[in-house]
Amino acid sequence: MAEDIVKTRTIIILIIGALIMLALSYACVLDWINKLEKGEDWLVNMIYHPLTGVISIIFFTLAAVFGLEKSTPGRMEKIKRYLDENKQVYLIVIVITIVSLILLIVNSLMLLAAGTSGVEALVAFHTLMGILFGVALFIACSKIIIGLYLKNPQKWQNVIIIEVIIAIVAFTVIVIIGRAIGLISI
Repeated sequence: MAEDIVKTRTIIILIIGALIMLALSYACVLDWINKLEKGEDWLVNMIYHPLTGVISIIFFTLAAVFGLEKSTPGRMEKIKRYLDENKQVYLIVIVITIVSLILLIVNSLMLLAAGTSGVEALVAFHTLMGILFGVALFIACSKIIIGLYLKNPQKWQNVIIIEVIIAIVAFTVIVIIGRAIGLISI
C-alpha cells in the first residue's frame, strides 16, 4: 500500500513538473516571437526552448509509464524485456529518434526563416516532431531507466521526484534571472 502512495505521488509530481516545463517552453516561444519581431538576439531562446520542451515530454511519458505500471503491475518489466528481446524494435526506435531530431532541426530553421505569420503548418509539424522526438528519446533510454527503477523502485521514485523539482527550480530561476536583467521581452 505504501508503494502505491509513492507511485501516485510520483505520477502527480511528474505531471505537475511536465505542465510547468511546458508552460516555461511556451513562454520562451512567446519571448522568442517578441525578439524576432523586434530584431533582438534570441540565442538563449534557441537553447532554452528545446530543453524545456523535451524535458516536459519526457516527464509526461514517464508519468504515463508509471500510470500503466500502477494500473497493471508488471508492465514496466514487460516493456524492458520486450526491448531486450527485440533488438530490431530498439534499432527502429533509435532511427526514429535520429530522424525526428533531424526533421525537428530542419523545421526549426524553416520556422526561423519564415518569421512569425502564416506559419501554422510549420508550428503543427514542429509540435508533432517535438513530441515524437521526446517520446522516442524516452523509449531509447527506457531500458536503462526501467532497469534502474526495477532494481529499487522506492529509491528511484524519490530520485525522480528530486530531479523533477530540481529541473523546475533551475529553469524557473533562469527565467527569473533573465527577466531581472532584461533578457526576457514578454
